[in-house]
Amino acid sequence: EVIELEITPNLAHDFSMVGIAREIAALTGSAVRYPRLTDLTNGRVSNSLVTVEAPDLAPRYVGVVMENIRVQPSPDWMQRRLSAAGVRPINNIVDVTNYVMLEIGQPMHAFDREFLHEGRIIVRRAQPGETIETLDHTVRELSPEMLVIADAERAVAIAGVMGGVGSEITNETTTILLESANFNMFSVRRTSRALRLRTESSARFERGTDANLPLIAARRAVALIQELLPEARVTAVADIYPAPVQPRELSMPFSEIERLLGISYPEPVVLDILRRLEFRPEIVEREGVKTIIVQVPTYRADVTTKADLVEEVARITGYETLPERLPERAPVPAETDAMRRLERVVQDTLVAAGLSEIITYPMLNEQDLLALNATGNGLPSRYGMQARPEIPLVTAVNPLRSEWEMMRPTMLPALLKNVAENVKFNPAVGVFETGRVYLPVSLEELPNERRTLGIALAGQRQLTDLYHEARVVDYFDIKGIIDTLLRRIGVVEPAFRAFIHPSLHPGRAAEITAKGRTVGILGELHPSVLANYGIASERVAVAEIDLAALLEAGIEPWRFQPVSRFQPIEQDFAIVVDEHVPATEVAAAIRAGAGVLGTDFRLFDIYRGPALGPGKKSLAYRVTLAAPDRALAEQEIERIRGRIAAQVERRVGGTLRG
Repeated sequence: EVIELEITPNLAHDFSMVGIAREIAALTGSAVRYPRLTDLTNGRVSNSLVTVEAPDLAPRYVGVVMENIRVQPSPDWMQRRLSAAGVRPINNIVDVTNYVMLEIGQPMHAFDREFLHEGRIIVRRAQPGETIETLDHTVRELSPEMLVIADAERAVAIAGVMGGVGSEITNETTTILLESANFNMFSVRRTSRALRLRTESSARFERGTDANLPLIAARRAVALIQELLPEARVTAVADIYPAPVQPRELSMPFSEIERLLGISYPEPVVLDILRRLEFRPEIVEREGVKTIIVQVPTYRADVTTKADLVEEVARITGYETLPERLPERAPVPAETDAMRRLERVVQDTLVAAGLSEIITYPMLNEQDLLALNATGNGLPSRYGMQARPEIPLVTAVNPLRSEWEMMRPTMLPALLKNVAENVKFNPAVGVFETGRVYLPVSLEELPNERRTLGIALAGQRQLTDLYHEARVVDYFDIKGIIDTLLRRIGVVEPAFRAFIHPSLHPGRAAEITAKGRTVGILGELHPSVLANYGIASERVAVAEIDLAALLEAGIEPWRFQPVSRFQPIEQDFAIVVDEHVPATEVAAAIRAGAGVLGTDFRLFDIYRGPALGPGKKSLAYRVTLAAPDRALAEQEIERIRGRIAAQVERRVGGTLRG
């Protein structure tokens, strides 16, 4: 009969017949009948048989030399069992190593000692450029991070993965060296993945095997070989084990079982379960608290905490014994993360504005950053909206591809690469992405991961139709999108200030501030940057906004204002100011004068002419006034107009036109 079991990866101790027998014994209360072992203490200890040069990757290595070996087919009973387990029988020596692996869970390998130079084993890291032909007759190139089993001249096996053809067992073999070792699980997994070579041996080692198991497996293998070949004898034994692993002591209050499971079990029941699991439990009084102390066997690497110990009691007792009852307390109401809520509003608004959301890879290379500098003189002084940090960017040690060398400090390169491809096939391109940028803090700390919004427009903003003429995108298209977005997410007084950026066109770039804090940039790309990225478009407008900075400034896009039941009043103001005064400062002065009664402010006209005089301009604003609890009287409106005139004169030196 064949019973097929699915074992979860963390239960490496159950990848064997003995492991399953322990589980069944614990569940049924019966005793485990362990396989017969041979005593190797009488074997001649050989200090020169095995040398371990990489003890960090091979904590233990057992080697046993046996002579008077006759290689022949295994008996029928062993072949049937191996075949039922999906292992192809080969010969009695190889079959014994596979049988022990399935029976006990310890992978083993047998070498023909005659083919080992100097008849000894060296456990070392592979040499640069070293190769080996494995048992599947494939020549594989090794790297210095891989652990190999070698003789005095060459590698003869890849540790924990597969042996080599140069020392395999043949029909002429008379002396063997049995290997039974414990290898670093991470090293075996890296090697197996790098070589794309997965075996029954690597599947066990990469999950973590018991360091105390190799000698037991060697004793079992010798017992089986001597059962099949009574004339075979052990002539040398080596056991390199510089740091023996001992059982771990774990303790917890007895009340922890009831606290975690909601049910209390009698002390004799708990002690019986833990004894069946070979945990050697005892209950003692510690500072007046009844405490369970156990010795966790070395093969139970999955039991490390109090909760693990409670889980063992629950699963052996049976999960069906746990009580079913509703929670005694009301659940804590779930709240959506503030950043996720902000991102959701941003994404919905930009999609409604006609843009398409994209997702790009968060890595780039130095050439992508160099291409952002319009002057072409090295790296730009700013990466998007962020100033270039003084320390190096977060760089990958082993990049998957040459263009993915470092974590991005700005969204612009990925957006521009996307635009360069899409503008070839589409007359109009509008894309955005909300993702992270990675700003280094120091060489010892993790980077500052800032949630950032990137927007790019290219090609034609308005296509030709019956009512419109085609035109390309410009600065005002992306500024209009940003204006709409900022109002939607609750930025009351955004300001746009002209500034110089190494990637943007002079005179067509602005810095965005909210509540006195810089939160982003926008503008048209410099023609040199367009050429660097190979963008076949006359103009490209971009924006980058630090979403985290918006939250830190106290922006709350989900706070709604009640709508007044009373008729709003619209008033027009024509403000004469000096030519250099930004419109945003004029709007801020009007907003300050209107106070809480001002609900909307729109610039609808700009006039320059002889009537104003040289160096002057007139900005016309339409202001909507409304009170939530009353209709505004004429006298109140006149007072507001007076406050607005006073604020305009005080803040920007402007006057109201008649």
